[in-house]
Amino acid sequence: MAQGKICERDLERFRKTNIGQPLTEIAKDFQRRVLATFSERGHTGLQPAHTAVIANLSLEGTRLTELARRASISKQGMGQLVDEVERLGYVQRVPDPTDSRAKIVRFTERGRQLMAHGVEIGEQVQREYARLIGRKRLQLLHGTLEELKRSLRDNAAPQPPARARRRPRS
Repeated sequence: MAQGKICERDLERFRKTNIGQPLTEIAKDFQRRVLATFSERGHTGLQPAHTAVIANLSLEGTRLTELARRASISKQGMGQLVDEVERLGYVQRVPDPTDSRAKIVRFTERGRQLMAHGVEIGEQVQREYARLIGRKRLQLLHGTLEELKRSLRDNAAPQPPARARRRPRS
């Protein structure tokens, strides 16, 4: 294939071998099933974006900056998501006992109930997937994806330091 040019055969070959599309579709299916079951159990109002908070929050609580890092989104974006999940009653901000200037985001009692349901629901979805492809193949898939994830993290290029914000000149 010449650089910058593509033919139908090349595009079809790429579509057949590209892992991005099936990974995306499976992740969306998992998320859709979990959120639908949450709603059935009375946990309404949750949106797919809220999983960036829920999936990355430790039970003892996590600083906003750490949540943003874990989710690979900006601190501002995470702050907005935390605001939304806080309004739904699943998390709260509390003073950090180790730094009076900082806040920790932690689950409320309702949030802990959500997480307990989340574990059950996640296991249920995985059992459904195992019925579709077999338990051993699902375990192999999980192990392979975990290995790829570790390798990507271990070999990630260092991020350039954040540029200092310039103050407007007076």
